[in-house]
Amino acid sequence: MQQYANQKYNISQVANWFHAFPHVDITFSYVNATFDPSNSAYLEALGILIAIPGFWLILTLLAFLIFFLCRCCDGSLNKKKKLTPLKWTLAIFALLCCGALSVGLFGNDQEHSGMETVQQASENMAEIASSVKNETIRIQLILENDVNPGLDKLKEDFKKPLPNTTVHDYLQDALKNMRKNVSTGITKVVDINKNIDKLDLQPIPDNIKMIEIIRWPVTIAALCVLILVCVILLWGVIRHSRCLLILFSVLGLLSVVICWISVSLYLGSCVAASDFCLNPEPFFYKQASGTFYTSVLKYYLNCDDPNPFEDSIEDGKKAVHNVQNTLAAVTKIAVTYYPQKEVREVLDSLALFLNRTEKILSGMDALLNCNKMHKEYETAMGALCTGVLEGTAFMLVSAAGAGILFTVLIWVASHTWIHIRKKNFVLWWSRRPAEPVDEEDPFLPSSAVGSNSRRNRDTYSSMGARPRYSHTPPQTPHFTASLNGRSGGREDQPCLQGRYTPPPATDGDLTCATKF
Repeated sequence: MQQYANQKYNISQVANWFHAFPHVDITFSYVNATFDPSNSAYLEALGILIAIPGFWLILTLLAFLIFFLCRCCDGSLNKKKKLTPLKWTLAIFALLCCGALSVGLFGNDQEHSGMETVQQASENMAEIASSVKNETIRIQLILENDVNPGLDKLKEDFKKPLPNTTVHDYLQDALKNMRKNVSTGITKVVDINKNIDKLDLQPIPDNIKMIEIIRWPVTIAALCVLILVCVILLWGVIRHSRCLLILFSVLGLLSVVICWISVSLYLGSCVAASDFCLNPEPFFYKQASGTFYTSVLKYYLNCDDPNPFEDSIEDGKKAVHNVQNTLAAVTKIAVTYYPQKEVREVLDSLALFLNRTEKILSGMDALLNCNKMHKEYETAMGALCTGVLEGTAFMLVSAAGAGILFTVLIWVASHTWIHIRKKNFVLWWSRRPAEPVDEEDPFLPSSAVGSNSRRNRDTYSSMGARPRYSHTPPQTPHFTASLNGRSGGREDQPCLQGRYTPPPATDGDLTCATKF
């Protein structure tokens, strides 16, 4: 933070960085960097700076479009690839993105604190100006509604002729003199009221409060949603979920758009605020032109010039003081020549009203002094040029970093879930359930029947039960005796082997049938 020769409030170094951004128009001609929102050339230069992140967003979206079109026609998708490096990359960059978004939350809180300080300081300035207005109106009402009617009442009472004409004439002249001074006091007070009434500061804290009620929670909600998108990605990486990665890719595109739009807004705000902080007086003078005396504005901004209200205050005090002196002389004469109770009451009430007016003028002199107003002005400008500006800069860096990280994450996530889809397809194909095999099919190869029987036998033996409809043939008996007086020779063995599962009868098998 630093201070400038003509400024007593603190200004962040960030203001110098953003103020150094080139201010050029559409023809790339340099524009005056003094903050002036009514200047079309300045707004054009500011708009060009705001459009740079938007142009980068368009290029990013076009790159994504080309990437997805190329991936659809990529023949290398059939090749198996290791996804572990991609998962680690996604996890690391997702955590970095969460960190970048957390910086945005910190900047949002810092900006909110600065805006609250600006609101409070501007509200205090508005209260000072409002107090001066109220006091001037109060003096005007006392002089018009209390003092002038009292003088009218004395004029009626002093119309009665006196033996001493000199005294009578003096009283009449004294009444005229008091009325003239009262009119002078009213005029001076009205002048002060008109000048201070143009210093309408109440809309500033009201607008800041309304903006912060919306901006602060909306920014927190948006950043939390973006962090939730990163959490979805992390969960998809942990679960190896293709659906979650696809969901992140869709939400990530929306997040990229939100981030770069935020970068545009924050960049424009930082540059404009920096221009304003380094030289705010031209903007104030231009706003006050024709509606507010430059000397009054300069007095409150710098507090090193003579008080422009001093003459009006002194003239008003002098007028009231003259009325008090004249009223004291009239009271002494009236006690002798007009001893009526009504006259005495009117004189006492006039003295009371004039004393009250004098006290109000003395207090208003302190209110119009620049010290308190200028202190609040420095507080507001210091908070704007440090807390608010630095908080906005943090959110700018956060949005830009998150936009870049989301771009990388979408690229890697899209590459990952495409291969997860291919891998899952192969696994599904290799795990297709086998069709049921009919063991009694005469055309089934013996190897298939044997393997299926062994599998069923192993399964049910492990379960300790036999299949409900299994037909296991008994063991083939050993023949030791002869059949019809002949021993069973080798030629009889084929017939015995097929006894319990005979194949269809053919001409070549008649010999075996005859033997049995």
